Amino acid sequence: MRVLVGLVPERTEREVVLPDRATGLELLRVLGRAPDVHILTRGDTPVPLDTPLEDGERVRVISVVSGGLA
Repeated sequence: MRVLVGLVPERTEREVVLPDRATGLELLRVLGRAPDVHILTRGDTPVPLDTPLEDGERVRVISVVSGGLA
């Protein structure tokens, strides 16, 4: 299956080929992204990493940035 992925904050898009019923976690592995610092969304809705993705779907992979005052 093919999934269109928007990468944030890079503001780039790419198509990723995955096995049928691949999950968000599998998508992050293919992209080489750590699951503990990325969030997947469909539109404005967060997607749990164990949720199967669908062929032709569009998802965003958002890098989480944290920090505080120095």
